[in-house]
Amino acid sequence: MLGFILGTMTGGAMGVFAMCLLISGKREDEALERCRAKKKESVDHGVCIRFVDGKGQELFRLANGESLVQNAPNGERNVSTCHYLDAESAMIDGKKWNLLEFAKEMEKRGIMFAPMELCQVQERG
Repeated sequence: MLGFILGTMTGGAMGVFAMCLLISGKREDEALERCRAKKKESVDHGVCIRFVDGKGQELFRLANGESLVQNAPNGERNVSTCHYLDAESAMIDGKKWNLLEFAKEMEKRGIMFAPMELCQVQERG
């Protein structure tokens, strides 16, 4: 009888845990879809935000207004909108960053960052 009660309680707890995971996953999917659904701003004259690593080596480029995904070691995830300011800096999630300082700070915190979509620069003919 005791086994039946413990089994029922454990099964119920696992069911609640599974439901929480499903709800969290659905919310994250909806957030990503909202980001993708935003109308893309055109890339003016091939200008992109040039993201670098802590040593200044280029990793990737983003068009003005595109999104950057940041993954923390604890599993926390953040999607930031990026706006071009000049060749050395950008507005990332509303905060002005020097791109080299941003890379060093992310490395220091153990945060990995990547583009949601790579910048597509059209060649001029």
